[in-house]
Amino acid sequence: MNGECYFCHGLVLAGESEDIVLDSHADHDVFLHRQCAVGHNVVEQRAGPSGDLEILCPECGEVEVR
Repeated sequence: MNGECYFCHGLVLAGESEDIVLDSHADHDVFLHRQCAVGHNVVEQRAGPSGDLEILCPECGEVEVR
């Protein structure tokens, strides 16, 4: 599933490691380039050994953990 970056409107490819697709938290999909998400402060690295990312959906405000 590919789409348009929420911030820069460039192409986001779901299979790319640097691209983020938020699709499991609400009734909408949000596509983000990681660089754009970091620049808009919607991505935060969790402390600890897992190193998961917390991603804030810019559309609805819900946090998704990856």
